[in-house]
Amino acid sequence: MPSVLRVRDRPPTPRPRFLQTWLQGAPLHLPGAADRIAEGWWRLGPRTRLLLFAACTLVLVTTVVLRVAMSPYGPPSIVLLAAEDRRVGHVLTGSDVVVARWPRDVAPRDALQHRTDVVGRRLTMGVTAGTALTSGHVTGDGPLTGLAAWTAAVPVPSGALRGASGGTRLDLVVTLGDGSGRTLARDVRVLAEEGGTTWLEVERALAPDVVAAAARGTLSAAVLAG
Repeated sequence: MPSVLRVRDRPPTPRPRFLQTWLQGAPLHLPGAADRIAEGWWRLGPRTRLLLFAACTLVLVTTVVLRVAMSPYGPPSIVLLAAEDRRVGHVLTGSDVVVARWPRDVAPRDALQHRTDVVGRRLTMGVTAGTALTSGHVTGDGPLTGLAAWTAAVPVPSGALRGASGGTRLDLVVTLGDGSGRTLARDVRVLAEEGGTTWLEVERALAPDVVAAAARGTLSAAVLAG
């Protein structure tokens, strides 16, 4: 005779405590309109729900794109911002900049957009954190490339430095109130001359005095021999 099939009853597995209390109480009550929408949604077939979800997503994306395109400031463009305050002559690294998106008409026209545009290049002027970096902030292949790290590039009106050109060595002289002169800086190198401005390479400690003398119109120079 066949053996009798024995069925062993197992005690029910206890549910976790959070499930014992989470589903207790009355069901969630939705407002009438929301309840009717939910019922209608679940009465639809899976394929219909998928198509409606895709259509809603497409409408949302299209709305965002059109809003950006119709902005009075133009579509966004990538700009590089200074991550921290940096002095003139600082050699930039990847950690010195952060990538941001600004409206095209707000961003500077010559704004730098790629880290490769700044890494290894030297600042031609001091910048503060959040400054949008442009091609004017960094040196190219011109004279400012060789600016020493312990010096600063100081702009001076070319009219005060007659006979000075790129590579010229100068002694900067300031005229005192009694008509006498005092040597302010020695063996200063002329970096470049552009648009009526002469860029000088001076020690950082002397840069404020040179700028002040140039602003007062008391700065002149003696050209040194080759």
